Amino acid sequence: MTSITRAGALLWIGLWVFGPTVGVEIAMGATGASGGSDGWQIPEGAATEANPEPLTAASLTRGQSLYKTKCQRCHGVDGAGHGPETDPDHPAGDLTDARRAARNPDGVMFYKIWNGRAKPKMPAMKADISRADGWNLVHYVKTLRRPRPAGE
Repeated sequence: MTSITRAGALLWIGLWVFGPTVGVEIAMGATGASGGSDGWQIPEGAATEANPEPLTAASLTRGQSLYKTKCQRCHGVDGAGHGPETDPDHPAGDLTDARRAARNPDGVMFYKIWNGRAKPKMPAMKADISRADGWNLVHYVKTLRRPRPAGE
């Protein structure tokens, strides 16, 4: 069996035995797929995944409400990463930095919100909120970005 075939077999077995979420994580470890930085393991295709939730006043209001209850304690009121519960050694990401937008399209932001990571710690939200609400959070978080200065 070639390594590509072996990786494909591991992915299939992982998906069949452990379910979609765990299977993807197993496959990513087996193949070394990584699209992230700072400890993120982002699956292929996440960067091109479009937000299925329509951008409306209601979706932004829902996203803002979720941000206040689930994210603000680490990311801060303004999203700059200075919340009262952020880890001083590994501060929460600065969601206001528009330069990071290219590295964090909608699908990548959703993946980070939904799955979290162990180190530096960010809790996974998939046990606490619906997928639709994860996407509503993405809509709201994008409103926290400051405009990029001219010339950048």
